[in-house]
Amino acid sequence: MAPRSIRLLTSAATIAGENCRLLTRRAFVRETGLGFGALALGQTLLPAAPAPTEAFVQRGYYMTFMRMPTYGLPQWKRMLEAIQADGGNLLILWMAGGFRSKQFPITWKFNQEHENVRRDFGRQLIAFAHTKGIRVLLGFTPFGYDGVNQYPLEHPELKAVKADGSSTDQFGIYCWGWNLCPSKPQSQRFMREYVREMFFEFYPEADGLMIESSDYAICHCAECRGKFFEREFEFVEAISQEVWAKHRDAMVAVYPHYFSGATVPGFGVAAATKPFDPRWTLFFTPHSAHLDEKLIKQARASLWSDDGPSLRTPEAIQRGAQRGKNAGVTGYLPSLEPFSFVANHAEEGEKYLVGRRQAPFGLRWLKPDEMPLNELPVRVNRFAYREFSREPDLPMDEFKRRLGEMVFGRHAEPQAVKDLLQLQHYVAHARTWCQASPIVDPERVRAMKERGELKPERAADYRLTLEKIRGISERHRASTNVGARELHRIAQWVLDQWKGKSAELLAER
Repeated sequence: MAPRSIRLLTSAATIAGENCRLLTRRAFVRETGLGFGALALGQTLLPAAPAPTEAFVQRGYYMTFMRMPTYGLPQWKRMLEAIQADGGNLLILWMAGGFRSKQFPITWKFNQEHENVRRDFGRQLIAFAHTKGIRVLLGFTPFGYDGVNQYPLEHPELKAVKADGSSTDQFGIYCWGWNLCPSKPQSQRFMREYVREMFFEFYPEADGLMIESSDYAICHCAECRGKFFEREFEFVEAISQEVWAKHRDAMVAVYPHYFSGATVPGFGVAAATKPFDPRWTLFFTPHSAHLDEKLIKQARASLWSDDGPSLRTPEAIQRGAQRGKNAGVTGYLPSLEPFSFVANHAEEGEKYLVGRRQAPFGLRWLKPDEMPLNELPVRVNRFAYREFSREPDLPMDEFKRRLGEMVFGRHAEPQAVKDLLQLQHYVAHARTWCQASPIVDPERVRAMKERGELKPERAADYRLTLEKIRGISERHRASTNVGARELHRIAQWVLDQWKGKSAELLAER
């Protein structure tokens, strides 16, 4: 039986999963050392966040709503409660391709099983976020990515052009399609009408927009060559002015590519040098929009985002917080993206993923509609984000002490904390946006073996890792502590994946 996340109900904390017993509220407090405040959050072990410091004014996450089709309003409400518990006050909700556009049905046809496409609970979600003190920005990419990149299915003449003069390649994550050429008037009209519909008609209570410039393709046609970002800026400036005209205090986050004049990462072309309106909020990432301290000083708000909570470890999350603090940004909103779609393409070139449902954060024990943010490995990273976004220079030993208290109670053993961080590291190791860690997914290892990539030394390393996980499982097997029992269940689940034919993949030759 697959393990479950711990379910803490306000009337009685019910611990779900194999061989778990019921705990009363009093027993929960006795075993963990946590007060009833943790229970009040409902279905999360994180205690309420302390009052925020001024390390970052904006805190929260970047979440790709459109790639999470299996979660309805109840699951999203719980996610918002988790964000609030983490000290969050801002959510980037990537909405394009995830709502039932009336003007452009092609933008959601690929995603027609998405719970929001089926039931349109977006307005209720935003209203609930506001009750939690969380502002919501609606995300999209101008002329590309989810929803937008489906428009060329009906209008192939609008496809962007590569440097060699041919049409841009099909590309995406889940939603595969083609970038549009921003120099074509019809592309500009489509973008304006699509975003107007999303923001003004469907979700007028949203607090602004996140306009995310493409990180995989631009147009090189004669009209765009050398001035692509000027062409893109025509739309960005126009929609921003429309939003501000109706919502004076709306936050509109944009990339630095329209103002910096610097070489744009990944494309080898120069950014535009348009005048910067300080009403814009600037958005920076490590891979596609590098920090620019000169521009940061001009903006009233600036956001830094990386992939720490989604793919990495507490140490990486701390480095991300420190990098943002040192650059002087006002907000740190890293990625927290639990994909749950069924892949229709060979994501990341991996054929074994086709037809397979994505496991949020690589946690393959979850059912499709199970809210994943309270699973133990994710809670570790959420807690790291909460602590390091408040105190980027918090000593790691003090972080470990706080983490131990959060998961195991006031008298946490150092070995338990070490085991917890080790298991989280194994679950995160070599994880990608669409693939779980090899140590938790034999099918990924099988694909590696078929390609000749599973060398003897790598197989030996995996065997050694599994022995270490076996040690974690055994050390906590008989524990009566809530957190330790969960640690044991996950470790045992990993070991169970390597029984039978899967074990043969790692057998010594």
